Amino acid sequence: MKKKFKFTNASIKALPANPKDAKGTDLEVSDTEIIGLKCLSGKNGSKRFLLRYTFQSRKCSIALGRFPEVDVGAARRIASKYKLQLAEGVNPQSAKSSTSNMPTVSEFFWSTYLPVAKQRKKSWDDDVSRFEHHCKSIWNIRYDELKASHVQNVQNEMMATKSKRGNYAPATCNRVLALVKTIGSLAEKLLDIPNVAKKVSMLPENNARTRYCSIEEVQAIIKEARRYHQFTIGAYIAMLFLTGCRASEMRLRKWEDLNLAERTLTIGKTKNGTPHVVYLTDMMLEIICDLPRVSGNAYIFAGTKANRPICEGRYAFETIKKRAGIHKPEEVVFHTARHSFASNMLSHSRETGADIRTVQVLLNHKDLSSTMRYSKISPDKQRDTMNSLDGLLTSNS
Repeated sequence: MKKKFKFTNASIKALPANPKDAKGTDLEVSDTEIIGLKCLSGKNGSKRFLLRYTFQSRKCSIALGRFPEVDVGAARRIASKYKLQLAEGVNPQSAKSSTSNMPTVSEFFWSTYLPVAKQRKKSWDDDVSRFEHHCKSIWNIRYDELKASHVQNVQNEMMATKSKRGNYAPATCNRVLALVKTIGSLAEKLLDIPNVAKKVSMLPENNARTRYCSIEEVQAIIKEARRYHQFTIGAYIAMLFLTGCRASEMRLRKWEDLNLAERTLTIGKTKNGTPHVVYLTDMMLEIICDLPRVSGNAYIFAGTKANRPICEGRYAFETIKKRAGIHKPEEVVFHTARHSFASNMLSHSRETGADIRTVQVLLNHKDLSSTMRYSKISPDKQRDTMNSLDGLLTSNS
């Protein structure tokens, strides 16, 4: 095989492992584009880039990273940077040693950011998932060498990549970018380097869910949920629409959270980090008390696995929506129950006696602006209000 050729990601990927009976440890090939750029393929098939050069009549080499974490383009960029240092009379090895304490983005995330996030964020595991799945292109960049263009590429790659459900929504891309910005803010404080991620703009979001269910739709869903053959999952879905609780916070409730004497269900720690008490109505108590207590399972909505709650129940919800005759059921998701709870409370304030502040407390929002996003005024309510005003204005004319 050729030992010298133009490196491409495909050719490096296809590079065979060094034969096990070979005298040397690695099979070495050279790039024709960057003099001195080498790729070494080990006997176990692992591949790594390095730059061989001569400095003050002494042969030297410096590691550039492993493939595919460092691809051909990145290896060439790093090699070119080192060759520029050579042209200025600086040994890249010495320069690298003087800054060896600067972590890569990946090292900083795992060793510094994540321990802090675990202490402060309930959803730190979401940060891990986003960093692992979407930030690979910046993992091996030293933090002081991270550029806004690198962060922009993270966003660009997500916009160009299709997930199992299609293109990533702008909101999904923004959550990843927000994570990189947050990591950068911590690095700015601790490493005294600028947070370049601030220069990258969030995408405009046009996928905000505005769908909510009317009283009649909620009634139909609760009715079909209570009829569902998997009684526990049906009860869980009914409780979502009755309480307006977040899906995970309801699904993870345990019997110890229930106080029958006080008719309350306590959520010890909600999304915003505070506790929340759900005051149970007669129907809610009836639903919960009809649930069987499973021996060895502490969860109210007990699953089939030992001491685990039920699964999310997405298939069951699709069936229930269909049986309830919901229009455009694909627009109705679990979080729609929370939207519907707030909207119906306010739209029927005469009957419920609820105002925006009451709904804020019932939804356990820290900020009233969060509640306002959930509140919807129905077309009939808007029409009635306009007719009422018209009546006032024309009554004496």
